[in-house]
Amino acid sequence: SLQFSQQRFAQFVMKKKSKSAPGKKASEPTAADDKDAEDWLGEADEGEDELGLGSGSEGEDGIDEDGEEEEDREDDDADDAGVDDDTEGGDAQHGSRILARLAEGKQPTDLNALKQEIEDDAGLLSNWRKARQLGDKRSRDEVFKNLVSNCSTYFGYSEELAEYFLQMFSPETAIKFFEANEQQRPLTIRTNSLKARRSSLMQALNQRKVQVDPVGTWTKVGLKVYQSQVPVGATPEYLGGHYMIQSASSFVPVMALAPRQDEVVLDMAAAPGGKTTYIGQLMRNTGTLFANDLRKDRCKALVANVHRMGLTNVVVTNLDGKKLSNMLPRLDRVLLDAPCTGSGIIARDPSVKVKRGQKDFEDHSRLQKELLTCAIDMVDAGSKTGGYIVYSTCSVSVEENEAVVDHILKTRNVELVSFSSAVGFGVEGLTKYRERRFNPTLNLTRRYYPHVHNMDGFYVAKFKKISNKVPERAKKDRSKGTDNIKVWGEEHWTQEMMNSVVDFEAPTSPAAAVGKKLNKIERKKLKRQEQLKARGFVAPQANGLERTGSSEVSGAPAKKGKHAQTKEAQDSASTRSKLKRKMKEPREQAEASALETEATSKKLKKRKIRVNGEEASKVKVDSKKKKLKKSKQVTA
Repeated sequence: SLQFSQQRFAQFVMKKKSKSAPGKKASEPTAADDKDAEDWLGEADEGEDELGLGSGSEGEDGIDEDGEEEEDREDDDADDAGVDDDTEGGDAQHGSRILARLAEGKQPTDLNALKQEIEDDAGLLSNWRKARQLGDKRSRDEVFKNLVSNCSTYFGYSEELAEYFLQMFSPETAIKFFEANEQQRPLTIRTNSLKARRSSLMQALNQRKVQVDPVGTWTKVGLKVYQSQVPVGATPEYLGGHYMIQSASSFVPVMALAPRQDEVVLDMAAAPGGKTTYIGQLMRNTGTLFANDLRKDRCKALVANVHRMGLTNVVVTNLDGKKLSNMLPRLDRVLLDAPCTGSGIIARDPSVKVKRGQKDFEDHSRLQKELLTCAIDMVDAGSKTGGYIVYSTCSVSVEENEAVVDHILKTRNVELVSFSSAVGFGVEGLTKYRERRFNPTLNLTRRYYPHVHNMDGFYVAKFKKISNKVPERAKKDRSKGTDNIKVWGEEHWTQEMMNSVVDFEAPTSPAAAVGKKLNKIERKKLKRQEQLKARGFVAPQANGLERTGSSEVSGAPAKKGKHAQTKEAQDSASTRSKLKRKMKEPREQAEASALETEATSKKLKKRKIRVNGEEASKVKVDSKKKKLKKSKQVTA
């Protein structure tokens, strides 16, 4: 918090004073300097926040050991071991930078003046057109750098991290984000529906003088603790497994996963067990739930919480998440709450302000891509009820969220699906960030901010696996395609080049003229021209359309004048109509001649039949006459 950073800075100043040489009077601070430093630091309030934790510490209450998920984002022991050293080094660097600015006279000695300067610069950047009207002669870069430096000093961030957030958000939104991280998030608990109902739990806690209310309409198991006279992590209800101390933002990934009964589910980074126990209670102790964590010491708290909450379908494993695909059966659903930098939980871990930077975001991003790829490979795409993967982080950086999801969409056969039916709030994921462009379906993912939703910063994405087949190669990323862009710099702008005239050759084909692939209509037009050329016709030109082998030319040169272009169009249309008529004439003549020959052939057939009939009748008469003669002779 801001008070914490001020106290650390005061301790640093006292160390500097004690280490200064007594013989050198120039290094000894004067009374005026002490007064200025005291004014700048302000008076620290000695009151403590009594948000239901009582007078005991968190370790004594058992909150850090069992319920809280403050440290489940670290991926190895070495990183945890170096937290204190990094924090002290960052505080020392931060303090020395402030002392240097004070010596140069650039640092305001009053917090109120510094805060006012931050608000003025933020308002100036938000409406830059009014900068000239207000008489500010600084450039935009100078104002931005001054804002970064002031925010780093006032809120206690490293300049690198302060600049990152000021570029990610608008200046005014970034200041709201900084201020929200200085406020303590409300303590929330989750009701265990396997052992109690929320209404009965509220009554039991109210009797113990613990004031609780529902978190909101979006969850049926969450409760918010306003005030408590007893340690929330040591009540009989807590020890009996009736509730779990868990941040409200941690409900969202499990609600998005929506596990069903009798399924095979995996929680890939499970310790200390908040999400695992929530999944188990939604499955109603049916099916199989694998809970894995890399660190053996954290698995102890995981096992303890599983037993305390009354789950009987959980199998706890202590394995590397990148090697699980060869050890577990095909799964219906997987939840990966990946290790991250924790840039969304600064209110709970102020050391992130000076401990994290751009390099940390990129390093964690590589690990998250490997874990998510392994999680997708373990899921069965042919599952009748499942085939879903949920990816979440407690970070707000783009490298750990949208960049990871966009990479997976290119390397695996998955698609993003909406989970708004389960969780109906949240800010849409980014589809573009500065010069980067992501898959448009990333608007189905959700971001949760402390200054918007009053909960820890979180990111949630839900995948549906389409096929078990792994693509042989990833799809090329053409969104950043700037390699083919050639810049014609000023070094080529010679006097000879500027005075020369550039000639362009006429295109030999429509494709060359357009400079791109032909569409369907253009291909048909080109094919028609080739067919006409093969039949002996020439394509229409400026002086009309000619037919090979004939001396007749249709059309005439276009007349120069006001309506020359329309004349050319009319002439070309008339030549086309004449050509069509000429092409139709031989067809009609041929058809007419064919009809005539057919009619004549029919007439000839009829004549032959008539002639043949007359000859046959004559032959019959002659035969009858001969028969009569013979009969007469016989009778005679």
